[in-house]
Amino acid sequence: MTNEAELRKEISSIVHKILILMRKDRNIPNGEILMLIDYLEDLKKHTRGRDDISKKLAYELFYLYTTVISQISSNKDEDTSIVTELYMRITSVFNDGLYQ
Repeated sequence: MTNEAELRKEISSIVHKILILMRKDRNIPNGEILMLIDYLEDLKKHTRGRDDISKKLAYELFYLYTTVISQISSNKDEDTSIVTELYMRITSVFNDGLYQ
């Protein structure tokens, strides 16, 4: 996927899918989060060196992360390694110097 607008649309779509699955099943959908992590890695290539990012995208990623964190806190036995990876990928999109 080379077009940044298409990539942002795919990220938005997968974020909404993750949120729906979490509300429905009350579990973290690891497969979808791994797909999102791959998309974020691709997006990082497009945003490298830029100081601006879509306000909508920033909101969606922030909302997703806080929702995942609250779900993890209610599921005490859940593996949190995927959440750490998600956090690292989200912050690397916002800051070129982190988690390269």
